[in-house]
Amino acid sequence: MTELYYLQDSRTIVGNDLMWWAKNGHGYTSDVSRAEIYSKEDAVRQNQSRETDVPWPKDYIDSKTRPVVDCQVIDIEIALQDRGIVLAEPPKPIKEIFNCMGCGQFLSEVDYYQGCPNCDMDHRP
Repeated sequence: MTELYYLQDSRTIVGNDLMWWAKNGHGYTSDVSRAEIYSKEDAVRQNQSRETDVPWPKDYIDSKTRPVVDCQVIDIEIALQDRGIVLAEPPKPIKEIFNCMGCGQFLSEVDYYQGCPNCDMDHRP
């Protein structure tokens, strides 16, 4: 049985994903299904010429893969186009109001915690 390997480019990680040498010399990919598959000899030879290219046994990596969706390649507007779904709008956040406990003046959050510019009341805990 021939041992097969993927080559990791260990210089970069994208999110939680390793980067693999892509098929046909097309750069690198985090999608292992698009990764080039190497013989043991070729994988070791590449690692010996550049230590950042790390050989991983294909059967080991294949047992650790899981389906994921890359947020960079999806678009909710395109996905729902002509499907009759209108997404609910998130509620507007309730803006917190800060009043000086000394003079009652409305303050920005910064002024509230740095001290009222009107009466110098200190509200820090």
